[in-house]
Amino acid sequence: MKIRRKGNALGKRVFSMLVLTFLLMNAPAAAQEGPAVTVSLDELIESGLKGNADIVQAYLELHSAEAEQKAVAGGFLPQVSVSGQYDRNIKRPVFFFPADRGGFPGTGGGNGATEGSVIEVGFDNSFQASAQALLPVYDKVLIENNRLAKTSVKFSQANLRISKNEVANNIRKAYFEVLFAREALRVLELSLENAAANFEHISNQFSRELVPEFDLIRAEVQVENLKPDIIQSQNELEDAVSQLKLLADIPEYMEINLKGDLESYYDSMKDEHPLQDINLDNNPSLQQMVFQKELQENQLKVNRAAFMPSVSTFANYAVLSQANNFNFSEYFWVNTSAVGLQVNIPIFQGFSQNRRVEQAKLGVEIAQVQKEYTERSLHIQARNALNRIERSLKSIVPQEKNIAQAERGYQIAKVSYERGAGTLIEVNDAELALTQARLNFLKVKLEYLTALSDLRALEGEF
Repeated sequence: MKIRRKGNALGKRVFSMLVLTFLLMNAPAAAQEGPAVTVSLDELIESGLKGNADIVQAYLELHSAEAEQKAVAGGFLPQVSVSGQYDRNIKRPVFFFPADRGGFPGTGGGNGATEGSVIEVGFDNSFQASAQALLPVYDKVLIENNRLAKTSVKFSQANLRISKNEVANNIRKAYFEVLFAREALRVLELSLENAAANFEHISNQFSRELVPEFDLIRAEVQVENLKPDIIQSQNELEDAVSQLKLLADIPEYMEINLKGDLESYYDSMKDEHPLQDINLDNNPSLQQMVFQKELQENQLKVNRAAFMPSVSTFANYAVLSQANNFNFSEYFWVNTSAVGLQVNIPIFQGFSQNRRVEQAKLGVEIAQVQKEYTERSLHIQARNALNRIERSLKSIVPQEKNIAQAERGYQIAKVSYERGAGTLIEVNDAELALTQARLNFLKVKLEYLTALSDLRALEGEF
């Protein structure tokens, strides 16, 4: 689903983004010296997708998963280590020789022992430096862990898409809320202008004793009753702008003006989506549930792989020497090396691995239940969004007619009162009905735009 937008050419849009970026980087100076920056919905979404805290966190989690996958993949490469050791023999090691194998001069068991003899070996100082290399040939646990790490990256990518989808949707709806609050304030201000003009007219009439004092009081009360509503509407507009700035990662002290209005957005989007087809294949939450199940299945394979043998090749190289002094230049150094094949076969693990396998099986079942529930929930949300869209569309024409009728009723009541055929109460009631009709018309358009935004988010189009 593609929303048609009215905008300038690509070059102008890029330029406006550069201006917005510059103002964001120089926010204090811009807030104090420059005028308010005018931004579009696309620019706000782009700003939010770059700096929103949820997006930043999702990126960090993705980088962490990618780093983990690289660490696991490193297990397929040779593992090389180097070590060194120095021993000072306080009492030298010995070899034992049984009596039936003969003896060596100067040896003996000591303490009258006759069953064999011992001989001291080595020197006072022992030095050794060695290098070891180990390369896995077949390791089922390592293979499955690598698959698990790759799926974890996909899971994090889906989580990032979820965050982007939610942020974009929240910014769109907050943007429409600001437009609604701005236009609702205009409706109330227009109502106040009408009431003030009516009060001025009645004041003139009263000064000429053409209307009773009661009408003058009613007209003044009507003006004063509208002022708190306007103050509340102004506060609601400020709150809506602050929420939009927070979502779009714009400093609170920066003044912004929004391009567009509810009327133009509604006109460009009223035929945007059919009211029957719903496609949730690209929904990031549903995709994440697929990867969640795949993660649990991979974890099950990892636990089962622990019962499999592993095969590795190894190579060792060592340099060693022994002496009773520290004249290193006179040492006789000996080199040793070996290569081989190492096989590790797990026999018994105290049933702990069996319990892990059972736990992993349960994890797969839980993931399947969560996936099915998420899919049902998303379809319900999509159907509700379509119903909201349909109700809004059905309400538009009656609301347009209602405004026309309310405007005509207000004009009739006003003319009737001026001619002495009506009352001020009728004028006030007609003016109130007109104001309410205009606000209801705005609410219907806001409901349509927010419902369409929710549907776009459910279909994964941010």
